[in-house]
Amino acid sequence: MVKGNRNIADLDDKILVDLALLEKDQKAWTELVSRYYGKVAATVYRIIGRSAEAEDVVQEVFTEMARAIKSYRKDSLFSTFLYRIAVNVACQYVRKNFARGETAEEPEFFLQIGDKSAESESSLIKQERAAMLNGAMKKISPEKRMVLTLYEVEGVSLKEISEILKQPLQTVWSRINQAKKELYEILNGSM
Repeated sequence: MVKGNRNIADLDDKILVDLALLEKDQKAWTELVSRYYGKVAATVYRIIGRSAEAEDVVQEVFTEMARAIKSYRKDSLFSTFLYRIAVNVACQYVRKNFARGETAEEPEFFLQIGDKSAESESSLIKQERAAMLNGAMKKISPEKRMVLTLYEVEGVSLKEISEILKQPLQTVWSRINQAKKELYEILNGSM
């Protein structure tokens, strides 16, 4: 158990992993899942683009995390380990399901900003900009879209993306820059 008056929510990820594995602490498992559930769900949805199936894929991510956690080396962040699993599981789902000719919903990379019921000019402009960005994101390649989403939308560092995708840092940086350039060209062409 947690020593002293420390709250489990205040513990570092690596300590939670130790508690979950070594002491089979259910509260540590629960904390790890709840800490990352929202980010994993958002990432999975942006990759697969199907809200109906996203929940099942997210559950599979956490099931795979429980299986693979013994192989987690503490030389990288736990979030990097988990994102790698999320990206792999989501990509496997896409390959398996879309190879059969199924089509995805169009994911919203940028949420509609502002109150939809508000008819203020500022709110409408923000919603229009979000819609334009969503449309442009859907036009770039999946590889570029994935790295740009992880970097710009999810706030994952370049180093972490490199580790998640098991690609050189320069490749990740290049794809992000290419994606930004393509977005710029798409957006300028549509204005």
